[in-house]
Amino acid sequence: MLSRNFIFAGCLISVAAFATGFATASTAEEGPAIRSVHLLNLPSDVSEADLAEVLGKLNVAVAEAGYPEAGYGLWKVTGEQSGEHAYLWEGVWPSQDGYDAIHESESWQAAWEATAEVYKAPNPEHVYNRYVEIPVGGKDY
Repeated sequence: MLSRNFIFAGCLISVAAFATGFATASTAEEGPAIRSVHLLNLPSDVSEADLAEVLGKLNVAVAEAGYPEAGYGLWKVTGEQSGEHAYLWEGVWPSQDGYDAIHESESWQAAWEATAEVYKAPNPEHVYNRYVEIPVGGKDY
């Protein structure tokens, strides 16, 4: 009986390892990860809470599109500021294909339309760039 349990446990571990490897391989085949970065200052009619709420709604839509590991984050300068922008609004995307699928999804389009007023407010003063990941060794996080 004990050996059957070991065999069963071994099979479960093998299946889980295969599934994890398959998921990782299929993500890697899509292309490099992408980051979108907005550097901005908030206009007087948009608060941190307003922008955070909008990004939260967009994150729900991103997850509904099937990419719960992707989405937006909001950062604020701490300590002495260098440069002219106090906020960093980051988008984390698994690949160009994932980015496209998310932004073309009905859930993201609906959230985008519902929140466009707040999202568009910082545009005149912000800097936007997209970055693709360059793989480096040695990181284990």
